[in-house]
Amino acid sequence: MDTLAQELRPQMIPLVEVCGFPDEVLCSAIGNSYGDIYETQLRWAKESKYNKDEVPPMFEKLIKPFMMGKL
Repeated sequence: MDTLAQELRPQMIPLVEVCGFPDEVLCSAIGNSYGDIYETQLRWAKESKYNKDEVPPMFEKLIKPFMMGKL
């Protein structure tokens, strides 16, 4: 499965684009007609319902030190 995914990956965007689906149907930042992949992903993350709540206390205790390489 991994080998197949590695072979298909470079061709995925062209395969999707050749079908001519509008951005509204695909709901994907990758391969959208504007080419603003990173800006779209950042905007979607900011607007996500999962990022509306306060940061859980366990984030500071467990996840942040791990991300900073201190665990």
